[in-house]
Amino acid sequence: MQVCYQVLMAKGLEYEYPDLSVRFHAPDGAGAGGVVFGARDAKNFYAAVVDPVLRKAQLFRISDGRDTPLAQASVNLKPVDWHSLRVQRNTIISKDFIELYVDGTLVLSVEDQTLGLGQIGLVLVGKSAMFFDSFHAVPLFSHRPLSSPPAY
Repeated sequence: MQVCYQVLMAKGLEYEYPDLSVRFHAPDGAGAGGVVFGARDAKNFYAAVVDPVLRKAQLFRISDGRDTPLAQASVNLKPVDWHSLRVQRNTIISKDFIELYVDGTLVLSVEDQTLGLGQIGLVLVGKSAMFFDSFHAVPLFSHRPLSSPPAY
């Protein structure tokens, strides 16, 4: 059975190493959703998803419309209506890795460098319904100097 991903892309925002965060709420506790990154088009992207009902976080790579589960982990959600999801894609010595944080706790760390530069956005899995708020996206690092140039 093929899973349907409902994807909403942020127009004009492309990152190779994004730091993404979003707050989410699943009404009536139903739904699975999260963020998309590395998206080349509607059939090639990464999806970081949280399912509050099953209490799990998952990372998928979708290539040519087929999803490949990269990792999943159980999550302990705080007893609040709104939760947070943060995804960072980073590189260290030519190894790319993706980290997922749910409610401020690191739950997954996966090494994968299949997809590079791409768009970002939000995703729902199947017939899920979910509210999103405070979606933030920044490049994880920049070419700006760490300090001001010396005043010689």
